[in-house]
Amino acid sequence: MGELLQPSRAGELGYQPALDGLRAVAVAMVLCFHAGFGWMGGGYFGVSIFFTLSGFLITTLLIDERKQTGSIALGSFIARRAKRLLPASLACLALVSVARLAGQFDQVAGLRSELLGATTHVFNWVKVGGDTSYTDGFAGAAVFVSPLEHYWSLAIEEQFYLVWPLAVALLARRVTRWSSVLPLLFLGAAVATPIAAMVLSDDATYWATPMRAGELLAGVAVAGVLQRWAVPAWAGIVAVPVACVLVALAVGLPTGSGPAYSGLLAPLAAVSAVMLWSLQVAGPVRRVLSSRPLVQLGQISYGVYLFHWPVFVWLRQHGWSLTEPLQFMLAMCATLVIATVSFVLIERPVRSASWPVRSTIRGAAGAMLVAGLTVAVLPFSRGFLEADSAVLESASAEPVGSLAPLEPVLPKLVTSTLVTSTLVTSTTATVEVADSEVQGSSEGTVSADTAESGSSGSDVVQVVPNESIVLDIPLGPPLSRPVRLLTVGDSTAFYVGQALAEWSIEHRAYATSDLLWCQGCGLLRGGEVTSWNDSSFAVRSIEMFDVDLPSMVARVQPDVVALMVTVVDVADRQWAVSEGPLAPTDPRYAARLASSYRRTVLELLDLGVANIAIIAPPRSVGVVGDGVTFTADRWEALHAALDLVALEFGPKVAVVDLAGWADAAGVTEDVDWRPDGTHLTARSARDVVDRWLAPILVDQAV
Repeated sequence: MGELLQPSRAGELGYQPALDGLRAVAVAMVLCFHAGFGWMGGGYFGVSIFFTLSGFLITTLLIDERKQTGSIALGSFIARRAKRLLPASLACLALVSVARLAGQFDQVAGLRSELLGATTHVFNWVKVGGDTSYTDGFAGAAVFVSPLEHYWSLAIEEQFYLVWPLAVALLARRVTRWSSVLPLLFLGAAVATPIAAMVLSDDATYWATPMRAGELLAGVAVAGVLQRWAVPAWAGIVAVPVACVLVALAVGLPTGSGPAYSGLLAPLAAVSAVMLWSLQVAGPVRRVLSSRPLVQLGQISYGVYLFHWPVFVWLRQHGWSLTEPLQFMLAMCATLVIATVSFVLIERPVRSASWPVRSTIRGAAGAMLVAGLTVAVLPFSRGFLEADSAVLESASAEPVGSLAPLEPVLPKLVTSTLVTSTLVTSTTATVEVADSEVQGSSEGTVSADTAESGSSGSDVVQVVPNESIVLDIPLGPPLSRPVRLLTVGDSTAFYVGQALAEWSIEHRAYATSDLLWCQGCGLLRGGEVTSWNDSSFAVRSIEMFDVDLPSMVARVQPDVVALMVTVVDVADRQWAVSEGPLAPTDPRYAARLASSYRRTVLELLDLGVANIAIIAPPRSVGVVGDGVTFTADRWEALHAALDLVALEFGPKVAVVDLAGWADAAGVTEDVDWRPDGTHLTARSARDVVDRWLAPILVDQAV
């Protein structure tokens, strides 16, 4: 069909190349936004343009069908949508699944549920019901980014395609001049959505179908208007300033706040609606959008949108920076090639196939079912912070009434191979710390000074210089019974504890292993983290250490408790308004840090724990928290506080210098060892456990 240069009467619509050109512009906005170009901070508005365009086209098709046949064939409509959307979507999901099986995207959490959500067209609700806030805190690490993040918008459109034909059919039966009602639906949504956003979370506002329906209804409104009124010739000139506004929105809208999270994208969709209206007559914008390159890009825009994000994520995970012009162009070439192959070999042949409606619907349902069942049973590796419950349960210690004493078969290994710590002499002053500031600390005064080796505490405290670290410690004979290990801490401790559980299953004569952890928890008591919003994590942290830990110690009766906390105990924190936020390098912060760790050690000793290993974490590299970058002196302050505690309690408490081991092994800044610069992977945690940590903890028990 050719382009209608002048609609001869209201509602008449044929193929318009300019609409494909508009698709090309919209997908280009999204591509630049997803590449990370700062000058396209609102490029996500391209998705809003897609929504409005879809609402317009689908409603126009339904109106035309109603006019020509007197009814709407729901089965035929669904079959056409399935043939249009499902083949390429399933192909993309298949590629992502194969990539995961091949070891790609292996740190992405919840990928199986995301694949199922994408297959069943409810991906946006998977996001609404999920908890991605913590992973988002480390958003600088490409390894955690899902290759399916963009499927939320496809899910919303597909849900609209299922519901809207039924709504139109019902409306046409009940209302005489029903097309006149369509603009009112958009006006209602444009008013209601910002009001609803006031009581909904940001995630729900962005991802929930009802909150994005207004953008689709903007296109519906245009379809209704065109049924009643012809478009005047001067509308073609209106498209010029409207196009400028669309570009300004894509460039100027804020990325992490603003209309996208306040429900204002629905009223802003009126701009896209005016553009669609003005493109119904000839004008300069329509001529530009009807140019061959834009039309061709628009014709494959569905595939471009589908495949670009997995390509971008994969390239970033392999070190590419898509804001570099050459790398962006190569990423675009790869995307266009894949999208073109999909269009030629998959999308176009299926769309042009003359299959019976029932067979098409059955085939589509069967393909979705097979895809869902396949995804459900694929042997995917675990993603970020996904526990292997079976391993943890198998490695856990059995409750017993009493334990036989542990006795070494051979003399204890040389101390210098076990625990290392570097003490830094300082001249900081003694700081008075109120009990309330550390939530019940048993001490009133804590020295922030560190000491020379052996100058404080027991003369058998395990302190040796970093250069004495042995990277590979041989495992000696088993002890008289398995050592009962309990790892406690934050998400960095999770990976260590998971690896210890795997190790203990393979070395049952040596150890059992239990794990207690929570995201974002810390041992530092009191105050409020000011580096980022820590409120939800702080509540869980208090509950874990004050309630869960005593209960677990009573059940497990651990011989060794390994404590490990990283980021939150070096974040800026405020205890009093008069002090303002303090950093770990401040003597007042350092004193409270040591006091909090001392309190935890005392609580564990009071619970009957005989040996405590405090793992000194490696410094984080790169971004932590909400885009915060920390310098190495924060970890030096943390390690100094750990040393103070170890010096006070002697052989009962040892600092296990994982930071020193990482430096000696040359992996502190290795992105394969810690992809986000903070968390070990399952593989790297298992490596350090096998080579070094497990023998240390087993030996610490005696």
